[in-house]
Amino acid sequence: MQTVMLDRDGVVIVNRKYNVKAPTELALLPGAAAAIARLNRLGIKVVLCTNQPEVDKGIITHHQLDAIHHALRRMLSREGAHLDLVLCCTDNFRSEWRKPAPGMLFEGLRHFGAKAADTPFVGDQLSDLKAAWRARCPGILVRTGLGRQTESGPIPRYARPQAVYDDLQAFVDAYCANRRAADRSRADASRRAARRPVRAGG
Repeated sequence: MQTVMLDRDGVVIVNRKYNVKAPTELALLPGAAAAIARLNRLGIKVVLCTNQPEVDKGIITHHQLDAIHHALRRMLSREGAHLDLVLCCTDNFRSEWRKPAPGMLFEGLRHFGAKAADTPFVGDQLSDLKAAWRARCPGILVRTGLGRQTESGPIPRYARPQAVYDDLQAFVDAYCANRRAADRSRADASRRAARRPVRAGG
């Protein structure tokens, strides 16, 4: 199943200094809902992978985090968009799920039977790029949120992004264009194969 995975803060919603602690603090980044809706229309599964250590710190509860994501889904729905899966790591310590570890990405791939090499992970921080590399997914950096800071800072060679875009909408534009080009290439190859003469035996 074709799948795209996204970080939350700084990619889909406006990044807050201490993360979002209530639904009233939610604000979609310009163009993010339209970008997700476009993927939805193409039948591409959209997975959100987000670190939310505020739960483990006791700043918010699991119930409050659920309310935030319920509100986010409502905001997206009003713009014709939806998330197919939301994955959260609430650990405030190094764990297999907390980015830069790849646990959430592995779960997203497993859930939809997606191939890592065909599943980009879009983020704005170095931890996102490292998680993508460890999951063997193409790492995509957007300049929203902390993206410009990440782009200008040191990025280990192994974690360098496959591509950098101004925002999620710009990524989706390029992703869809590349997808159409690949579809045309496969169709052309099929037509050429169908026209190839068949040699008689003997």
